[in-house]
Amino acid sequence: MRPYSPPQPLAGNHQLGGFRCRSEAQSRWLANVARMAHGTGTTRVFVVTPADQPHVVAFYAWCMASVALADLPQPLALLARLGVHQEHEGRGLGAALLLDTITRVASLSDTIGCRGLLVHVESAEARGFYEHQIPEFQRSPTDPLHLLLLLKDIRHTL
Repeated sequence: MRPYSPPQPLAGNHQLGGFRCRSEAQSRWLANVARMAHGTGTTRVFVVTPADQPHVVAFYAWCMASVALADLPQPLALLARLGVHQEHEGRGLGAALLLDTITRVASLSDTIGCRGLLVHVESAEARGFYEHQIPEFQRSPTDPLHLLLLLKDIRHTL
């Protein structure tokens, strides 16, 4: 038996209360906004729970986005949120969620136009996590807390 469920879409039985990660903003978003955002389809939220238990110990939220590069709109997947409960840090959950995200982006790009993954990070510490996991992440020239991973680099990573 595995200690955690694989990432799965947020469902009604998932318990969000009590989730606490290093970022109070991420914790509040999960508790107060995640169900509505997932339910309306503006964001898709994927969660991890301990095996056979409903309380969420890690999550990510993503959606589609577009950025202008050389004055042309470029479709991207946007990883807007990622958090791991403080009691479950250091067990590889953040890395596993990032891998799940880029795997989904690669699959998505076979169906719809998508040039890569954009990540909005909250802090330099969070940016360091992403750059450590996947060195091919590029910092945005306009915002050092925005990271871009092109599809070619996603496929290379996988």
